[in-house]
Amino acid sequence: METTEEQTRRERRGPSTPEVLSTQRPGRRSGRRVPRLGGFSPGGPWSAASSPGFLEEDSQWATQIDRLQRLIDRLEKKDLKLEPLEEEVIEGNTKSHILLVQRQMAVVEEDARDFQLALKHYADGAAAQSGCLRISIQKLSNESRYMIYEFWENSNLWNSHLQTNYSKTFQRSNVDFLETPELTSTMLVPASWWILNNN
Repeated sequence: METTEEQTRRERRGPSTPEVLSTQRPGRRSGRRVPRLGGFSPGGPWSAASSPGFLEEDSQWATQIDRLQRLIDRLEKKDLKLEPLEEEVIEGNTKSHILLVQRQMAVVEEDARDFQLALKHYADGAAAQSGCLRISIQKLSNESRYMIYEFWENSNLWNSHLQTNYSKTFQRSNVDFLETPELTSTMLVPASWWILNNN
């Protein structure tokens, strides 16, 4: 209130340039500044601004700004609580990783029916392999794009799978069925994730 009264007294003395007041309160950051406009000239177009109604409105704004400053201070001081990292111990006789293969295919609209048939044969052949843990196919709804997710015990089994007849047949048919070349990406994931999710 004292700051507001002091500003009001300055405003009545005459026009001044805009100033920046530094607000220091216990527990606040020292570098925070609050911009304030200086006064208005008594004879200017804003002379009604020095009326008591304007001071009440200015006081309400100052109260709102003060509340926001307190809220910001509380948010800035909030500590993050992170859980400690649990290390995974892998025994020597267990498999440490499995291979995740993601294949993206954009299919020519006219060949969609033939592609689906070839994809079904491929998925059946891959699922029958001993090293294939799972194969999942997803078609994106608005376009003729397919995502194939394959989980393999290791990369050697996946590479030998690529040499099978059903896999080579599927690869050859994709030359005609796809708008753009297939995108394939692979990633090793911890085998414990597979075990945890399938129990």
